Amino acid sequence: MHYRGAPSLATLAEREARQCVVALGDDFELQAGKLVFEVKPSGKDKGTAIDEFMAEAPFRGRRPVFLGDDLTDELGFERVNRIGGDSVKVGPGPTRARWRLADADAVRRWLVLLASRGDAGAP
Repeated sequence: MHYRGAPSLATLAEREARQCVVALGDDFELQAGKLVFEVKPSGKDKGTAIDEFMAEAPFRGRRPVFLGDDLTDELGFERVNRIGGDSVKVGPGPTRARWRLADADAVRRWLVLLASRGDAGAP
């Protein structure tokens, strides 16, 4: 649950997210990020999600590309780097990502360029 558009509602967002976790039970947990609360399966993170995607068609055997802008994305960057993919941090801040794009507008420009070229070159 992102509350970037209404940072004053952080307490309400956290309370609502926690209620979701309670309702879902022990198989889920709350993870806080940059103006976001994520309800996720217990013991899972973006790195494990990438592993699960890469084990299935149509992802198996392909090079992963993972973009993110939050601390919660760092485990995904780490995993993508280990398996030879492209990790892209969007915005400022320390990161394990191999590449960086300045903001969402830069991401959109890069995606348009990739679509016009028909490849997945690094930013």
